[in-house]
Amino acid sequence: SALKHGTIVIGQLGLAETLQILVGCDHTEDEGMKLAKKIEQMFKDLCSQFKEKYRLNFGVYMTPAESLCYTAMNKFKKKYGELPNISDHAYFTNSIHVPVWKKLSPFEKIDIESQLTGYSNAGCITYVELPSGVKNNIKSVEQLVKYAMDKDIPYFAINVPVDACLDCGYSDEIANECPECGSTNIQRLRRVTGYLTNDYLTAFNWGKQKETEERVKHAH
Repeated sequence: SALKHGTIVIGQLGLAETLQILVGCDHTEDEGMKLAKKIEQMFKDLCSQFKEKYRLNFGVYMTPAESLCYTAMNKFKKKYGELPNISDHAYFTNSIHVPVWKKLSPFEKIDIESQLTGYSNAGCITYVELPSGVKNNIKSVEQLVKYAMDKDIPYFAINVPVDACLDCGYSDEIANECPECGSTNIQRLRRVTGYLTNDYLTAFNWGKQKETEERVKHAH
């Protein structure tokens, strides 16, 4: 009876790799996007059918798959080997996201992913990765947020580096050493999934670490 008060989630990851297998391109291209929409509609329709059949709250969750992105890729590689644009990385791409190595502007990334987020009824996210802090360019942040809202993005995030010197307390984007005291004892906060972590190299598995390292910055 407890299940009737919760959500039974069907999570998904690796849409980009699936499209590469089926049509040889991902959803940054028209042919890939056309098939992506059919796949996402299938997920949505199945959940609706399950709701009616079992009288339970089934939902499509576009999950970050913090552990599974690496575990599933390892199993895939053991069975099929290393395939270009499919299994030549240490992880599967998060849900319906554009692969992290694709060079796009933040607006292009929003344009692409916003076409698919509406198929989820249990949770999804679109984020953009900026190359530096934003405290001196608040208007641009506001522009991005408004653009995402206009595209009906239900959950939008802007990832920026947030660093702090643990010796003197200086806080800003820090390269190798603190510009105030010269210390190399730096805490670097990064938003890897839905969480801020002070050291993604210890907080996440190898696959998620590599994904974070391979993320390109979404700049104009």
